[in-house]
Amino acid sequence: MRFYRGKTKICETLIVSCTTDRLGEFGKSMWSLLNKLMLLAATGALFASSGGTFAKDKPVSWKVIDDALFRVNDAPVKEWGLYQTGKKRDPLLLQMNDRFLLIKIHDRQLFEVDPAKVQRKSDELLWDSSDHPAQPLATSDWDASDTEAVYRIRARITTEDRLLDIEIPHILDLSGMSPHSASATHRR
Repeated sequence: MRFYRGKTKICETLIVSCTTDRLGEFGKSMWSLLNKLMLLAATGALFASSGGTFAKDKPVSWKVIDDALFRVNDAPVKEWGLYQTGKKRDPLLLQMNDRFLLIKIHDRQLFEVDPAKVQRKSDELLWDSSDHPAQPLATSDWDASDTEAVYRIRARITTEDRLLDIEIPHILDLSGMSPHSASATHRR
């Protein structure tokens, strides 16, 4: 920094330039990398905080599970449907006539869902899974067991004395079973 009589030359990057001069080329690249990482972290934090608010109001697509079986007190139900989001099997949305129940298998909870908030499309339902009552239904006799053929969920709604029994068959993975698959051609 040079001083002139009557005038003072002010350098805004004096601290940065002095620091990088002492660190050398490696230090300059590290300083640049640190600045980029801090900018990336700040941008990520901004998008993460705003992204959560947008996703909250958007309904999620629930697809029907075609091969599921459902019984109440060991009797079949006439009009029902079992739905999942994508490939996830937890949580599930169960429709019995005009009633909807959210089943959180891992938490062993059942929630009553307002049918007016569930939108029907041709082959799916649209509903936000966070839009349910704070308190789950009183349940007992929970059983979530996985056998070779099916995944079975049983729960009793204690206030109604109804035993819900759901069986979801496992999806068979037949990839590699074709005689034309890549793994079969390598074995010859």
